[in-house]
Order: sequence, then C-alpha cells, then structure tokens
Amino acid sequence: MAGKKGGASVAPKQEQKQSNMPIRVRIDKLMEDDGKLKAIASANVGEFAVHGIRVYENDKGLFVSMPSVQRTGENGEKTYEDVFHPTTKESREELFGKILDEYKQALEQSQTTTQTENNEVQVQKM
Repeated sequence: MAGKKGGASVAPKQEQKQSNMPIRVRIDKLMEDDGKLKAIASANVGEFAVHGIRVYENDKGLFVSMPSVQRTGENGEKTYEDVFHPTTKESREELFGKILDEYKQALEQSQTTTQTENNEVQVQKM
C-alpha cells in the first residue's frame, strides 16, 4: 500500500469560489507623517468586525497587515501571529483589494480637502 497513489493522506482538491460574505471597509485614520504606516482600517466581513488593519508602504508598494499578537518563544525569539486573516487566496485578494481601494479613495479625498482649504486660505489673504 505504500506505493499506492491517492491514499488517505492526500486531501481531495476543493473548488475555489468567491466569498459570499459582504465586505465593508472603513479607513479609520490616515497617517500624516512620511513613515511606512499609511493608514489604519476596519472591516466588516459578514457579521464580524475586524479592527486594527494596517496599510503600509515599502519599496515594493502598498501592502495590508492584519491585526496580530506578538509571541515570545522559549529561545526568546519573537514571532507575530495574525488574530484574524482570510483563509483562501481569493478571499485575501478580495479583502485586501477593498482595503487598498478604500485607502486610495480616502487619500484622494484628503488631498482634495487639503487643496480646497489651502485655496480658501489664499483667497482670504487677498
């Protein structure tokens, strides 16, 4: 039996499908400094709320970091484990895509608001 393919240890391939849970995203805070952390977001995934989602930017572009806890191992090494995370590639892409889209919209709105406020100040000075 050792040479038999498709034994009990091989899990059957499951079909990938889109999430049926609605996802709503909100940007809670845009960071104003020039650091790598750009925003903090929240998401409602179906009936679950997730807070403390972070949007970072590095040399490769924007990326999303889920809320996590720090653990210290026996050897003193620190690791981080996500508290909440998507379990499939498709759900990760869907959630992260919506977070990044909402971040870009909030950033555009913030820049437009700042630009409008600056124009109003210039008009008042005249």
